[in-house]
Amino acid sequence: MKAILSALICLCVQTAYAQTKVLSSKNVEKEGIDNIKLANEYANAEPSMLTEVMKKASLIIASAFPENPNPGISVFTQIYVNESGSLDYLIFDLRTGEGYNKDSLDEHARYAFLTGFDGWKVSKPGKKFSVVAMRTIGKQPVVRDVRRGDSVVIDLKTALVFQDTLKIKRLHLNQLELKTLPDVIYRFPNLTELYLGENELQAVSIDMKRLPRLAQLHLQKNQLTENGLKLTANKTLTLLNLKENKCKDIPNAVRKSKKLATLWLGGNELSGLSNRSFRKLKQVRDLNFYKSDIALLPKGIKKMKNLEVLDLYYNKLETLPGSITNLKKLTHLAISYNQIKALPERIDKLNKIHTLYAHHNRLSKLPSGITRMQNLKILDLGFNWFTDFPQELTAFVKLQELDLSSNNFPDFPEQLLEIKQLEKLYLRGNPFVKDDAEKKYSRQLGQLKSKNIEVFY
Repeated sequence: MKAILSALICLCVQTAYAQTKVLSSKNVEKEGIDNIKLANEYANAEPSMLTEVMKKASLIIASAFPENPNPGISVFTQIYVNESGSLDYLIFDLRTGEGYNKDSLDEHARYAFLTGFDGWKVSKPGKKFSVVAMRTIGKQPVVRDVRRGDSVVIDLKTALVFQDTLKIKRLHLNQLELKTLPDVIYRFPNLTELYLGENELQAVSIDMKRLPRLAQLHLQKNQLTENGLKLTANKTLTLLNLKENKCKDIPNAVRKSKKLATLWLGGNELSGLSNRSFRKLKQVRDLNFYKSDIALLPKGIKKMKNLEVLDLYYNKLETLPGSITNLKKLTHLAISYNQIKALPERIDKLNKIHTLYAHHNRLSKLPSGITRMQNLKILDLGFNWFTDFPQELTAFVKLQELDLSSNNFPDFPEQLLEIKQLEKLYLRGNPFVKDDAEKKYSRQLGQLKSKNIEVFY
């Protein structure tokens, strides 16, 4: 009797909503539907229609599933709307973690879409279009970033019971929702790399004497402040990754690592930087301040005498301190995505720099002394405010790549023809680059290409 009743209910549902075909992706072929052909028949949705359909689909999904299912559920939909504004087809795919009956969940979703879209039409019908969307609800399974191998342990359970602890060199305890640092790390005295990123750690205190070979410590994406990290004195740690924590200043613990060469602090809001922040950091060669909310770089950075790489991407800098020119070992300077109007007048003192990224700033001229930076190989000045071509660029003899994209050159800069040696030149986005640019500037482009310079315009 129950089977007959179920069949009748299904028949009624299918009859009531016969106008719209709603089916899971695994049943598309069974129904004889060519999804690729459908996609070609229906145009891409205009922005307003896209928003309208996605909003409706999201409301249906929200009403059909719990607010925070665990494991989470990802709902992919392909929705095809006809000229009258109603749905012809809705194809969906549910992706879930373990613990669900997939067939039952598919049928539940199918019924929700059938009833939810019954009688519904877009506000401005007129042409066939399609919408592809994805909605994620609940807690999604974490795909952990680990490197496997004979000398590696990749989870806490294994770390607690592993027997031959002396052979382990890398310990991956990242992305495990850890709130405290587990003492199990000390079971592996020959560790060279310790991964604790993407947890919920607010305090980390490590006795480096018990990990006498530790060279890399990864703590990115936790909740550490500058006072939340404590390390004992050591001469082994060479790389410390503190990206995307809650530090406002360089942690004092950094100074305990006498051989530290790489310090990554990008993604912290380093509003507390001062001249004192850089004391006793002479050994650091690679400093990452990417996206760190820095409005003023303290002059004290000059204390980092051995710095070779400095990343200041995505900050709020309007100027660079003159003291930065004391970093005479600098080879790579990245200051893009700031509001810098002028480079330091004595930037030529940084004569070892071979790579300078300064795009997306407000530069309109270059200091005359820059011509003495004869080791420059890559120079990116794109997305700045240059109107007049900076004559200084013609002095470089080792330059391989020059990017002048999206500046304000009204005409092709003839001075470019004076550059002796270049491999790649980027000119896109300037006012002179129009549809007729290739014809109008054929002579200039021809001369550049005759020097084997690849020109992008």
